[in-house]
Amino acid sequence: MPDAQILFVGATSEPWSSIAAQVEADLARLARPGVQLTYRCTGDGPAEIHSAHDARIAGPFVVKTIVDAASEGFDAVIVDCTADPGVAEARELVGIPVVGAGEALRSAVSTAPQPVVEVTGDDLRGMDVPELVTSLRGARTVALGGTGFSHLVEILSAANPHLVVLDPLSVALDTCIAQLSHD
Repeated sequence: MPDAQILFVGATSEPWSSIAAQVEADLARLARPGVQLTYRCTGDGPAEIHSAHDARIAGPFVVKTIVDAASEGFDAVIVDCTADPGVAEARELVGIPVVGAGEALRSAVSTAPQPVVEVTGDDLRGMDVPELVTSLRGARTVALGGTGFSHLVEILSAANPHLVVLDPLSVALDTCIAQLSHD
């Protein structure tokens, strides 16, 4: 069986030059045998998504990118945004799995070892690492509430080897692969 081709869709107009290093590091960390990962930003809409309004504006551009990906032969798509812009709408238009990072994270949180500390993207942007580590004392699981923070997985795991760290992109990829294996 050929490798599954999965596209990550960046839900923003952020120029590739400003995110390339982070995205390439994420794709390397997320690599799985038998899976080819590709990343593409929509190129339109908001530069960043920090609100429901931003997500609504991004939605149509995400849907177009997903429809294009399906016609190009991708096996599945993951939306790289925990607000899941355009996910539901795109599912109605394509015959491939479409996974939102936010929905995958919420599902993983529901079955994760308790207590779970959910840290929002805004919280993560406002904390330094020592403050974050301190805020997680007593937690068995931490859910990173934004997709731009995958670099924290290794740091938090090193600070507390017993802590389960839920990264939305990793959880979404696992969900996507599971969906593909059931098709």
